[in-house]
Amino acid sequence: MPLASNAAVLPRQRLGRLLMGAVIISTVGIVAVADIFNATHLFNPDWPPHARFHNAMQAWTLFLVSIVSLAALRHGQIGVAAIAPATFWPSLWLSWPVPGTSPYAAPALEAIGFPVNLAIAAVMLVLTGLAAWLSRNG
Repeated sequence: MPLASNAAVLPRQRLGRLLMGAVIISTVGIVAVADIFNATHLFNPDWPPHARFHNAMQAWTLFLVSIVSLAALRHGQIGVAAIAPATFWPSLWLSWPVPGTSPYAAPALEAIGFPVNLAIAAVMLVLTGLAAWLSRNG
């Protein structure tokens, strides 16, 4: 009976680690598409150079922290692995109420009336929590 119990535990922990890896990598991928290789953000000619500097800095910070997160995941340190997504995604929600900011990157997105990026942030946080829970409670 203990073998069956251990066999059931291992796949859930593995699933949690795979999910955490997917969340870390997709966080970097989403930022690359939405903020870097996109005319509305980093390469927006209407943005002042210093604003683009900060956007590039944010992207590089996320990339570097994600490398640390992936290394921690490889060593089974799930709490450290969660740092990249668990600190990046809440920043979108925390930035929304700052005067003069908007969660909408373009008028077409504002016309929808639903901040898609904030919904993505919520989903990614739930997935981060689920991955950590599976990894620890598998």
